[in-house]
Amino acid sequence: MIMLCERCFAPIDQGEPVVRLAHIDTAHPNGNISWAYSYLHTADCTTPRPAPHERPDIGAWDPSRGIASRRP
Repeated sequence: MIMLCERCFAPIDQGEPVVRLAHIDTAHPNGNISWAYSYLHTADCTTPRPAPHERPDIGAWDPSRGIASRRP
């Protein structure tokens, strides 16, 4: 099973300390509850840098977009 951190969506390695959270998945008519589990790193999560093809193209800076062009 591949565990992903619910906070940063990075894979959690085998043997790495984690926190397991339980969420109610289904409450059945007979009173039983089915649980869904999620996991978090115990260490700080780091956001992975997106690949170059996933970064937004912000284009070149256009001076008319700033507030300096609207000052008297």
